[in-house]
Amino acid sequence: MFCFILSGAKGGYSRFAGRDISRALAKMSFNPEDLESSSVEDLDEKQKKILDDWIKTYEEKKCYPIIGRLGKTNIEE
Repeated sequence: MFCFILSGAKGGYSRFAGRDISRALAKMSFNPEDLESSSVEDLDEKQKKILDDWIKTYEEKKCYPIIGRLGKTNIEE
């Protein structure tokens, strides 16, 4: 899954800085539970389409550079 992390954001985007905001973008949400969760597994088809549209906007139209990728790690206790 594609992840957005905006760093150094100011103004209206400051709540997104340093976070994976894929869920919040897909749901068009500023709710804390959506901003704090990176889970996109339960999104419906409409929300997945919205997320795909955001990806295209950031990658193709705004030409934001990819500066890193997030990945899941398995931590065994």
